[in-house]
Amino acid sequence: MVEAGFGRAACRRTGCCLRVATLPAATSNLLVHREPLEEALRAAVGYLEGPADAAMRYVMGWENESGQPIDAAGKRIRPALCLFAAEAAGGSIAAAMPGAVAVELVHNFSLVHDEVQDHDAERHHRPTVWARMGEGQAINIGDLLYTRAIRALTDGAGESARRMRALGVLNIAIERMIRGQWDDIAFEGRDDVTIDDYLAMVAGKTGALLSAPLEIGAILAGASPSVSLALGRWGMHIGAAFQAQDDFLGIWGDPGQTGKSNTNDIARRKKTLPIIHALGNPGAADVVRRAYARDQLDDHDVAAVAEALKAAGSDSYCRERAREQAAEADDLLAVLEFDDATREQFRAVAAYFVERDA
Repeated sequence: MVEAGFGRAACRRTGCCLRVATLPAATSNLLVHREPLEEALRAAVGYLEGPADAAMRYVMGWENESGQPIDAAGKRIRPALCLFAAEAAGGSIAAAMPGAVAVELVHNFSLVHDEVQDHDAERHHRPTVWARMGEGQAINIGDLLYTRAIRALTDGAGESARRMRALGVLNIAIERMIRGQWDDIAFEGRDDVTIDDYLAMVAGKTGALLSAPLEIGAILAGASPSVSLALGRWGMHIGAAFQAQDDFLGIWGDPGQTGKSNTNDIARRKKTLPIIHALGNPGAADVVRRAYARDQLDDHDVAAVAEALKAAGSDSYCRERAREQAAEADDLLAVLEFDDATREQFRAVAAYFVERDA
């Protein structure tokens, strides 16, 4: 049970509150199996000497541009959620590890392709693969990571029937993620994007790969369909909270903390949650529309849009929506027969998604 670092955050419903954990308390539940997870990921990616294999290890954060060993791996949130769900459902980490490996490799495949689409030259202060090797080779590296993900489940240990069910969940999640990414790019050229459009996009782009790890972990643990589906729904709400906070950080985050630009979303005319909210405010909407009508936004345009969003309260709106989604997730814990300590762990993890600054 996580006991330290809790505060209070108001929920959208009278009489309900979400307990907010500090970052160390929240992440402790997600880091406990980090070492065996990294070992399994390294085994799945392999140790071959070719340039494509080295590029995969670079993406995973194990090697620098010269092939020297480093420790630049990301948070590994998605595989950690898979293992977390498996333990909560009474299963073993060993049984859930193929699913954890698969979801992390899929996540990295999606990042490599996303970087190509967004022309992001850096991630976490390191050059992205396409910036180093070109778009074509970056697509190939993403595809290789995808194939290793599928192999992790098809060739992994544990009951084959469970692994095949888990693979089905993963494939559906990948399709939903790609459709969500399609919509996200399509929104850049539309002037009529609504909050409902945004939420549907987020359910695919972000929610699918935060929902699937939890459902997969429960499946591999041998949980009943009702439990695995409920955990998947919990993850879907947490995914929406994660994206709302991500959109907040995309404009008001500290690049030194996030490792990403806080101007790129506006510069690329992305229809993120604060932009959509501001378009409902007459004063802010005029500023956004004028800037987004330009062929290319300069630093002054980006700063003017960010200032207009702040004045419209779009920053607070993002935070409120993230907390609303976390509250929806909390409601689902009532139908799961977990003990109080396990419920507190889920709440701490949810709080991390809502309050994170990186």
